[in-house]
Amino acid sequence: MNDSKQENQHANSADSVKKRGRPKCFNEQQALEKAMMLFWQFGYEGTSISDLTQALNITAPSLYGTFGDKAALFEKCIEYYSEHEVQPAEKILQAGQTAKIAMELYLYDSIQHLVQTNKPKGCMVVVATMNCSQQNQTIQEQLKQRRAYTKTKIMDRLAIGVQNSEIESLAHAEQLTDFYMTLLQGMTIQARDGMALTQLQRMVSNAMKSWGLLAQGQISIDYELNPQ
Repeated sequence: MNDSKQENQHANSADSVKKRGRPKCFNEQQALEKAMMLFWQFGYEGTSISDLTQALNITAPSLYGTFGDKAALFEKCIEYYSEHEVQPAEKILQAGQTAKIAMELYLYDSIQHLVQTNKPKGCMVVVATMNCSQQNQTIQEQLKQRRAYTKTKIMDRLAIGVQNSEIESLAHAEQLTDFYMTLLQGMTIQARDGMALTQLQRMVSNAMKSWGLLAQGQISIDYELNPQ
């Protein structure tokens, strides 16, 4: 039975669960952590209602009565992930005395979370909706917006670098932002494929060597779509 049919089947019974209340032994935070781990490992569509009820040790009506539908639970899990598994980008970026140091700190902190022991590899905000079908495009768009928010925070910090003459122009800052965001998302996939932390650290170290080229105009920021 697919998730949409399960949701229809249990919609009415969820109301009765709300009236009766949850079992006294039920810990909502622990439940969110278990659900988060499933979504993080198998993705939104790869995690079924049956998977969730089994991991949380509750019935489907109890799940709906507590968290709403699967999409609502997923959203809560993303919030839980953001609060407990990663540091806010702006907090790390503000800690760097220069734009380069800020970017380096952010990258090194990020890869620590890509290969944690006893946890799924990669960034949940990147991997959880990579292969969603059309009916779940709204959920995919929500995570896209979260990634865009992080990119904006990086660009904001690098814009300060432009003001401080550390980066030649806003166009160069944008190029730096694109480069390092692409690197970070690529390292998420590499982490899923088994790349070790030491290898990821080497990638960051090598990528930071490109900073001067990208920040100070030592290479052109223009390019041709169809070079001759």
